[in-house]
Amino acid sequence: MSKFCANGHQMEDSWELCPFCQKTGYAGAPPPSSKTRVETATAPVASPVTVPPPSRKTVLLSEQHRAPVVGWLVAMSGAQKGQDFRIRDGQNILGSAADADVQLHDPTVSAKHASLRYKDGKFYLVDLDSSNGTFLNDGATAIAREELKDNDVIRAGELVLKFKCL
Repeated sequence: MSKFCANGHQMEDSWELCPFCQKTGYAGAPPPSSKTRVETATAPVASPVTVPPPSRKTVLLSEQHRAPVVGWLVAMSGAQKGQDFRIRDGQNILGSAADADVQLHDPTVSAKHASLRYKDGKFYLVDLDSSNGTFLNDGATAIAREELKDNDVIRAGELVLKFKCL
């Protein structure tokens, strides 16, 4: 037999609360607002009791297990000038791809442009075979892999980023 809430929403027999209006259900035919109703000699149904939702917030697994912040990158040029990006323990991918850890909105930045890794108390910047190269400080030659120090300046394509460590 179908189960309906006090407002006439059909519910599964195992549900205690209506997912639409959060009212308890009752077994039997829907309330008088339905198309057809059969009169029977039964006791009147008591008004539904509303149960308050539990007072807790679900924590996303992705937020619960995130690595700690160990540094920042700050955009010094381009459309994102002034925006800061958190650098977390482990590998951080810099690029224009939607899944990059540090998403850079610049047409001169490759999808997966560079990797910034924090390991054993040191930061390493690695170019990921980007089209326009990755440069450190005022260097004229693109880097392959370099150790980063606090206040180093990174250039990815035409975008300039300042590195800050904790």
